[in-house]
Amino acid sequence: MEKVIKILVPLDFSACSENALAYAMQLADGIKAELLLLNVPPFDSSGMENPTSVALAVEERLKQSRLRMMKSIEKATEAVYDSLDKKPSIPTIIKMGKVEATISEEAVINQVDYIVMGTQGENSTLDKYLGSVASNVLKNAPCPVIVIPEKVEFSKKIKLAYATDFSSSDPFELWRTIKLFKPFQPEIKCVHFNEKQVRKEDKIKELEAYFAETAPGLNITFYDLPVEDKVKDMNNFIENQGINILVMYKPKRSFFESIFHSSYTQRMAMHTNIPLLVIKEKG
Repeated sequence: MEKVIKILVPLDFSACSENALAYAMQLADGIKAELLLLNVPPFDSSGMENPTSVALAVEERLKQSRLRMMKSIEKATEAVYDSLDKKPSIPTIIKMGKVEATISEEAVINQVDYIVMGTQGENSTLDKYLGSVASNVLKNAPCPVIVIPEKVEFSKKIKLAYATDFSSSDPFELWRTIKLFKPFQPEIKCVHFNEKQVRKEDKIKELEAYFAETAPGLNITFYDLPVEDKVKDMNNFIENQGINILVMYKPKRSFFESIFHSSYTQRMAMHTNIPLLVIKEKG
């Protein structure tokens, strides 16, 4: 029996996180996945010397979070109800702690396959709850993360761009992406955004031949595009091609490599207006 996909959705009750929940509901409905909702309530116990006062304050905070979680689920369900095949039943977790660390911990504990979370979108400085937190989750999450910009709506007509750097993992990760979105019969653009502007026609032909042999009916096109400003040119391609999901593979780097390497996944999380799926190298 095929494993059911689990999706964790962190929620802070902001409009962008509630929009990410609505997006996740529609995605989960389409791929028959299970949703899990997480809230990490902010809490400051400074000035509370009495342990009883702290315990009462914590209990009140948890109570308020439970009520708000139910309201958020009802609001999101109502917003997307007409597009769902089945009304979702969503388990919830409320846990005190550092937000980004708790998100990663719960992803491990619950064997989550994907994290779906919101950001403030193109104008974000990543300094709000689902800004700096999203940035840290992208760096440290134990599973792929789908970042949903503010106000983005889900579309069942998937036009997907996979940004390749011809990593040896690309065929596997591209297959995994195709499998995830298969129920939506996605149109796929596999793109090498060529910063060095050295043609990689041989690599493109290898990928074309591989997928032509293994999946001849797949709706996939390959591109080798020279770029000068990678983020700007990636967004131009997204707009011109009508892309509504961008997929990027994030290789594991050593501490020193990370210091000197510019992370385009981090930058695209701040500057894209469409959902961004970041797949991280394991290990």
